[in-house]
Amino acid sequence: MNATTQAQTIRLRRPAEGWLTVALLVALALIVAWAVDDPAWVNGKGTLTDVLALMALGGVAAGLAGPKLGWGRWTTHLVGALFAGLLLPILAGWAFVDGSSPAAAFQFASNGATDAYLDLAWRQLRFTDQEVHYVLVLGAVIWATGQFAAYAVFGHRRPLNAVIVMGIILLANMGLTANDQLAYLITFTALALFLLIQMHAFDERATWIRRRIGDPSTISSLYLRGGTLFIVLTLLGSLLLTTRAASSPLAGAWDGVGSHLISFGQSISRLLPIGGALRPIGGVQFGQDARITDTWFTDPGVAFTATIPASEKDLKWRAATYDSFELNGWAQSLRSDIRVESGQPLLAGTPEAPDDDTSRPISVTIHPVGYEQGLLLAPGIPVSTDQGANVVVTGSEGWFATVDLDNGNEPYTVNARVLQLDDSQQQLTGNRLEVAGTDYPSEIRALYTGVPAGALGPNANELLQRILADAGTTNPYRLAVYMQNYFRSPKNFTYDTNLTDTNCDASAVECFAQTRHGYCLHYASAMAMLLREADPQHPIPTRLVQGFLPGTVKNGTATVETKDAHAWVEVYFPHYGWVPFDPTGGGVGIATVIADGPKVASPSPDASGIDDRLPDPTRRLDGDTGVAAGPVTPGGRGSGDRSLFAILTVLLLVVIVTIGIAAWLRGPRGEMTPDAAWRSMAKGASRFGFGPRPTQTVYEYASSLAELVPVARADLQTVAEAKVETTYAGVRLGGARLDAVRDATRRLRVSLVRLLFRRKRPRRR
Repeated sequence: MNATTQAQTIRLRRPAEGWLTVALLVALALIVAWAVDDPAWVNGKGTLTDVLALMALGGVAAGLAGPKLGWGRWTTHLVGALFAGLLLPILAGWAFVDGSSPAAAFQFASNGATDAYLDLAWRQLRFTDQEVHYVLVLGAVIWATGQFAAYAVFGHRRPLNAVIVMGIILLANMGLTANDQLAYLITFTALALFLLIQMHAFDERATWIRRRIGDPSTISSLYLRGGTLFIVLTLLGSLLLTTRAASSPLAGAWDGVGSHLISFGQSISRLLPIGGALRPIGGVQFGQDARITDTWFTDPGVAFTATIPASEKDLKWRAATYDSFELNGWAQSLRSDIRVESGQPLLAGTPEAPDDDTSRPISVTIHPVGYEQGLLLAPGIPVSTDQGANVVVTGSEGWFATVDLDNGNEPYTVNARVLQLDDSQQQLTGNRLEVAGTDYPSEIRALYTGVPAGALGPNANELLQRILADAGTTNPYRLAVYMQNYFRSPKNFTYDTNLTDTNCDASAVECFAQTRHGYCLHYASAMAMLLREADPQHPIPTRLVQGFLPGTVKNGTATVETKDAHAWVEVYFPHYGWVPFDPTGGGVGIATVIADGPKVASPSPDASGIDDRLPDPTRRLDGDTGVAAGPVTPGGRGSGDRSLFAILTVLLLVVIVTIGIAAWLRGPRGEMTPDAAWRSMAKGASRFGFGPRPTQTVYEYASSLAELVPVARADLQTVAEAKVETTYAGVRLGGARLDAVRDATRRLRVSLVRLLFRRKRPRRR
């Protein structure tokens, strides 16, 4: 083979759109993959998503190969999906087990994805410790984006579709991460503009060649030179504006998002990975699940302000409580709703109704700013509020979980009662709590003493034995006080809000005991679990609480920022109820200090009426009127794991069917020959029993269909005339006529569906 033949062979293999177009598309796909990899979405482990770049290249290759091999749209996407199903698990497995064989990597990924599905759908776990399925999902998104973009450019010659789809992924990623991704956006914009100009120049060059006018290379170079100048000037102008404006693009992308959307995001958050640079949607959120991730809130933005009495200080703002520990998070189990109207007692008829002998009243007004979730914030036990609300409780007796306001984004006033802990003459003192005993209600033991398997590993058990030996007691109150002080000591633990560099795959409590680093959720979870495990004969009931620290108080106004979000522990004592303890160190938490008071031999039956009252979970009294305010509705807000997956499955099927119908309705793309248009029309009508008869001419068949579907008469005439002119008269139709044929064919795909209702039914014998 001589040099000329080799050059011709290379030229034949060169894409008609040029290698520059291929390079631009590959660069765009890689930018999107790198941008998604940057926040380390898989629980803060950035190395696990490094394979996204290879997945992006695979998607582009699949979308490019189809058009060049002469495949149709569906064939290309089907073959690409098959390759993705084979390669994505291998690449995802290699991200976790480097250097393994392809078969071992595929098996690792498939086993991990299966275990994740079983954990969430069938084993009734709130969270799963599997991670490979996150890489698979992200990889599928990146692969599909690259494949769609490549086919849009090389199959449909529609580069704008490719730019829009990849741009949406890029912008969504930027809106969710707190990382500065301005460089990705600028680079993507520049390359996207070059791609659009390159493809426009290609189309114009093809038109000039077809019409045999002018020099095609002249128009191509003109477009490229002018487009390059436009892109350079545009980017310089945008960079100049960026340096003088805010440096965090899309920083407020989720500001003002509706509370219902926030609640939906909370309900599915357990299914999603949490990256090391997540921007929380709607600010701090306290949902029915509390995941313990590698980072904690450090945003200095204002969450809310509160008007409080001038004499008050160090008021913590309680939002939600959690009873069930799930290794790497907490959950509210057995949830129920109680409807309470404005001004009515929130906890009447429940065992957590506040007691006047152990608490003092307080009234505050909350002004939400960045905190948009709509959950009631109260400095202690909420009594009533000036809004209607749904009180969410746990268990059949109605233990407090949270209060969902009707309009929590507007200012509201809440009346509450704060435990009186600093007066030795009060009923609630250290000596009284010490002799409160361990005669816990049966439901308290069932809900608040469980320790799941795997929660405490060797490091956590060693820590517990050391604390018990040093404390010298298993008395619930004295042990709780000792643990609070032990965890708060900087000699024992270090407060750290960023644990992305920590390599620990055990439970949150075990990792905290191993690394001795963590933030409030780690401190509180460790104390709660160790107290539950301290005395196997009499487990101490504990629960997790989430809310806010007091913030900055000035002239009767408390300003609470997002970074003041906090978690602490509540311990249950018979006759007295729940008492808070804050074990978080690093100068962040505020320790609970309870006056010892006089010595007592046994708990006074009059110290609190909490255990003496009989809670009625099915009936709420409406103030002093004695009118029932409504029953507790089990499962009012929660939903089972299987129901959630069933809903997601149905939604996924609806999306797939919708996309398929939309793609079918859009009909043929590109140039459509009259002969192909005629075959498509006849084939579509034949499906409904109205195919052409052998004796019918083109016009006769078109007229017969027009009698059945009058609205399609004009389109049938267009296709029939084009078919006759090209097949029998040998006329070569121009671009405008071919466009008209294509548009008529697209409309006929819809209008001929009416033939379904004109199909004759067979007569019964």
